[in-house]
Amino acid sequence: MPAARADALLRRLRGGLVVSCQAPPGDPLRAPAHMAAVAASVTAGAPVAGVRVQGVEDIRAVRAVVDQPVIGLWKDGAEGVYITPTARHARAVAEAGAEIVAADATSRPRPDGRPLRETIEAVHGMGRLFMADVSTLDEGVRAAALGADLVSTTLSGYTPYSRNLPGPDLELVRELSGRLDVPVCAEGRVRTPQEARAAVEAGAWAVVVGGAITAPAAIASRFAAALPREPAEHG
Repeated sequence: MPAARADALLRRLRGGLVVSCQAPPGDPLRAPAHMAAVAASVTAGAPVAGVRVQGVEDIRAVRAVVDQPVIGLWKDGAEGVYITPTARHARAVAEAGAEIVAADATSRPRPDGRPLRETIEAVHGMGRLFMADVSTLDEGVRAAALGADLVSTTLSGYTPYSRNLPGPDLELVRELSGRLDVPVCAEGRVRTPQEARAAVEAGAWAVVVGGAITAPAAIASRFAAALPREPAEHG
């Protein structure tokens, strides 16, 4: 991607909200048309800077209805490295229309045994930017050195050696933003507007929020849990 275009794309994200439009397997919203509708709804109703979308078909559907940058990924599997785990997955995500390709950039072994560098090079070869999903400072530093265009805290708490916190890992945001020359995105367990703002204050270039906005079952569960299980008796 030409430097001027890359800079313009990153400026669109700066200081903004990226909404993750994903649904887990078995969820009634797990269909490209539904995710496209969710993406269209959130981008039409709020000043959203971008969207993060899982799956080639979902990316195509969302790309057709939103003007904001699309961060795409492909989850293949459920354990270990499964977020855009190979260069083949990354190329497919780029071909589907994502301007930014997100992939697991942790130190864990990749399923095809190939180095992370090959995936980054494949993304750049497609004229796209690469977002490194990491869980620690060392992983972020390594990904940036390999050519990642953005680094995200997505996997903090999801590797056995990273901090497992109830909320966003703001300390990792501070560490990464203090060390790297590339933009750092905060992602993972951001549940309130106050936490999103705190992430920007900690140095985040942009904040990715998913379930707190686009997961109706999770949102409903939070409200239900705050209410008494049995109706109060009236005297």
